[in-house]
Amino acid sequence: MQEQISVRRTRYPAAFASEWHSSEEAQLIYPSSGVMRLRTRAGTWIVPPLRACWLPAFEQHQVECRGVLEMHSVYCRDAILSRLPHTSGIVEVPALLREIILALEASPSAGRRNLEAVFVDLILLKDVPRLFTPSFSSPHLVRIQTALAEDPADGRSLSDWSRELNTSTRTLARLFRKEAGIGFSDFRVQMRLHAALDRLAQGASVTSAACDAGFSSASSFIAMFRRATGVTPRAYFRD
Repeated sequence: MQEQISVRRTRYPAAFASEWHSSEEAQLIYPSSGVMRLRTRAGTWIVPPLRACWLPAFEQHQVECRGVLEMHSVYCRDAILSRLPHTSGIVEVPALLREIILALEASPSAGRRNLEAVFVDLILLKDVPRLFTPSFSSPHLVRIQTALAEDPADGRSLSDWSRELNTSTRTLARLFRKEAGIGFSDFRVQMRLHAALDRLAQGASVTSAACDAGFSSASSFIAMFRRATGVTPRAYFRD
């Protein structure tokens, strides 16, 4: 009988970016080492260690990394799909799920059913909006997002952007609420959090990552990181 789950390990060099592609099978994409940016048509997930991204079959996506990335793709098919999520999202990867993924990678076809059953029970989508940025349709928001991606420490206010884009502050604020679901200030902090995660994955210190990403202090970054992940940056990357 054909196995319902298979695992493939891939290692990517720093600054890698894949082509847009999809799989005929649903998959869990787990960055076992490094931080992954996973782009979908809806937006971008930033996926650090202890997290993975679940994608249904045929979901178009693109994988990017700033530093070296080692990734486990767990492909799921056939009857087991009825017990797995039908939408994309972030999955927490505690020690048990990590060990199950590694065991599925190493084990022969025989005797895998127990591992597969535990794997399915552990795939639960988490609400982690801080790790996601949507794709914008507004050219104004696209321009702001591009600028912050290139320089997350960019300190221009919403008023500054309204003058540069020749529109009103009220219009920009309304667009952020409509397309991002949050205000401009929160969105900028989110972009800075993503940038700092990339720097940490490349081996930067917490202080250096916070400064480069535009946080006023390491403590403010640590507080934001804890709200997004539940732990401190040092504990997160150590685990």
